[in-house]
Amino acid sequence: MRTLVWSAMFLAAASTAVSTAEAQFARARVWPPGFTTQLALDTMTTPVELDAPFGKVYTATVAAFDEMKIPIETRDSVRGMVGNLAIKKSNSFAGAQLSRWMNCGQGMTGPNADNFRVYLAIAALLDRVASTNRTMIRVAMVAGAQDMQGNSKDAVACGSSGALEAKVLDAIKKRVSAP
Repeated sequence: MRTLVWSAMFLAAASTAVSTAEAQFARARVWPPGFTTQLALDTMTTPVELDAPFGKVYTATVAAFDEMKIPIETRDSVRGMVGNLAIKKSNSFAGAQLSRWMNCGQGMTGPNADNFRVYLAIAALLDRVASTNRTMIRVAMVAGAQDMQGNSKDAVACGSSGALEAKVLDAIKKRVSAP
C-alpha cells in the first residue's frame, strides 16, 4: 500500500514557470519515494553555458536522450525542457547498472540501486542567454528506491553519482560542436 501511495506522489510531478527576465525557472518538481518533500530539478545541478543557439542545443538534447535510450515524456521547446519525471526501473538504465548512476545504499545482496525498484526523474532544462547566441543548460536526475521483496520496508532516497548527467551533457556538447 505504501508503495502505491509513493508511486502516486512520484507520478504527480508538477511543473511551474516564472515569467520574469531574471528568474530561474522551476519547471520540474518531483516527489520520489524516500524523500520528505518535493524537489525542484532546476536547483539540483550547476548550469553550463554552451556557445550554441537554443534550437541547436534543444535538438542535440533530444538526440542525446534518444541515443542513451532514456525515454522522453516531455519535449517542450517553448519552456526549454526535455526529460521524463516518472521512470520506473530495476537493475539497469541508460546502458549500465543503476548503481553506476546512483547510490541508494547497500544491502546483503549488494547495491540497493541494482536490487530495488528505482523511481527516477531526469531532465535537461534549457534557457536562452539574453542578447547572445548562447544557451544555458542544466541536466539533473533524482531518484528514490523501494525494496519489492518480502515485508514492506520504508523507501530510500538515492543520491546521484553525477555520471549520467555528465554523460548526457557530454553527448549534447559533442553534437552542438559538430558542423
